[in-house]
Amino acid sequence: MLSSDEVKDILYSTIESIGKERIRSDTTSNINLSEKYIDAIMAECITKISDNSNSSNRGETIAVLCEALLHFMLTVSTLPSERKIQVKDNPTIDVVIPSLQSLKRTPDKSIIIEIIRNKMDSDKISQLEFLQPNHKNIWLISVIPFSTTRYRTYGMSTNTGLFHSFSNIIKDINNFLKETGDKSLRFIH
Repeated sequence: MLSSDEVKDILYSTIESIGKERIRSDTTSNINLSEKYIDAIMAECITKISDNSNSSNRGETIAVLCEALLHFMLTVSTLPSERKIQVKDNPTIDVVIPSLQSLKRTPDKSIIIEIIRNKMDSDKISQLEFLQPNHKNIWLISVIPFSTTRYRTYGMSTNTGLFHSFSNIIKDINNFLKETGDKSLRFIH
């Protein structure tokens, strides 16, 4: 398996070949372009990863890629988020939209995004409901298909009845924030 740093190197070399500033300016002016960039970046990175790794841990490697790309896209699209949050005795949360403070105050206006890398990660999903009682606001990103309609789940394949396409996640986050009336301060880089 490629290390996390090797996956991020592949990701950022792909981003640089497209143009980080171009991605940023395009997505801040038209959030719908995030779908095109996520598709293009994922396709190129998955090709490079497939050339450099064995298939036994491919799912976990792709999950690392998804997480790193999600962090990058949240940053360049100026969407409010907090990442890698440890809350008392609960497991670390991968991403909270718009903030942990908002999650505590108004859970209906907040999303928890959890990346499912392996079976252990799927075991902690139910614990997230203690932090986010509205299970529709727990969004999962999973390379490995599993059956749940309880949570909003993003997969690597195109939209199906159970899975949303990962390439739509930034648009969906933006729509959620609009629908909930989020007024978080957004910094343009």
